[in-house]
Amino acid sequence: MPSQMTKATLAAAGLSSASNILAQFLEAYRDSRPFVFDIANFLRFVTVTFVTAPPNYMWQQLLERNFPAYERRASTGDIEKQSANGQDLGDQKPKLNWRNTFTKWFIDCITIGAIFNTVAFFVLMGILKWQPLAQIRLNIQTQTIPVIVAGYKIWPFASIISFSCVPVERRIVFLNFVGLLWGIYMSLVASRV
Repeated sequence: MPSQMTKATLAAAGLSSASNILAQFLEAYRDSRPFVFDIANFLRFVTVTFVTAPPNYMWQQLLERNFPAYERRASTGDIEKQSANGQDLGDQKPKLNWRNTFTKWFIDCITIGAIFNTVAFFVLMGILKWQPLAQIRLNIQTQTIPVIVAGYKIWPFASIISFSCVPVERRIVFLNFVGLLWGIYMSLVASRV
């Protein structure tokens, strides 16, 4: 049976595949040209996902361990509300820890996570395109901040939903699904302007 990380990576790769194909289709439509599948573009995009999904999965696990989304409830001490193994059977739902949720959001979306993922994308894509190191460095210097700022239009909201509502083992898939929708949306906007 595959691990949760393997399942998340495969799901992320599937969503990235769909995103790339849809983006290629929308580009052809926008440019009024026939759709021709660019296999090299597709393979580069999916390869980046296969390389970055496992570290991102582990990153989400680390954030959740250090800043759990839900408070761990202490036992009420009421013996009638406890199971045979001592667990509290009270009907209270765990309470969302907003401080931890916003801490994870800030670390992942506003600072470290955004920078790491954007730089990793430019480095990996540059390597896969056989770009010289100077070009990769230039891409990082000139494109990182604009990409992060553009991402602030959707990713902060997606991260808050992810941290507060999505189980940690499914976050990469959820975020890749949001990325799929974001990519389609941005392609449609770009075709209108």
